[in-house]
Amino acid sequence: MNIAKSSPLYEYWNSDQEEEAEIARLLKLNPNEPASALFRNEPYKWENLYQSIVRNVINGDESSIKGLMILLSTLTNNEKEKSLIALQYLLDKRLVNKLRNEKYQDLKSNKNLLNALTILFNIFINPYGLEIKKDKKHLYEKTGMFFYHLRKLVFFK
Repeated sequence: MNIAKSSPLYEYWNSDQEEEAEIARLLKLNPNEPASALFRNEPYKWENLYQSIVRNVINGDESSIKGLMILLSTLTNNEKEKSLIALQYLLDKRLVNKLRNEKYQDLKSNKNLLNALTILFNIFINPYGLEIKKDKKHLYEKTGMFFYHLRKLVFFK
């Protein structure tokens, strides 16, 4: 399993992103979580954060665990559990249990400026090949699609 396939939005990115896919995406949302606005309103940014943070955690960055917990908290319990099962193929069992059982509010926040800048950069250049098929509302969505189409043109994909 790869990181993209472990994402709860994997099917959404591979759909037409029309009303039915949008409804299915929103059914995964935990509306009681303060950070859920990101999942609801900015799936492109949420997905970039998810893939970047999971990559950081795989590479041993302990400071990214809280960020992953926050992203997973934006999902319903059922969707969070599906994601954790998928993440078992990428992360060690101890870490998956921590993600499953601990609350991000209980973790101390460690700030890593380099990681934050890298993630911000990723949001603008779209290294994960996410295709937004509906209107692009934000500058980072427009630049992300520019780089997506440029890669397709250059690499004939």
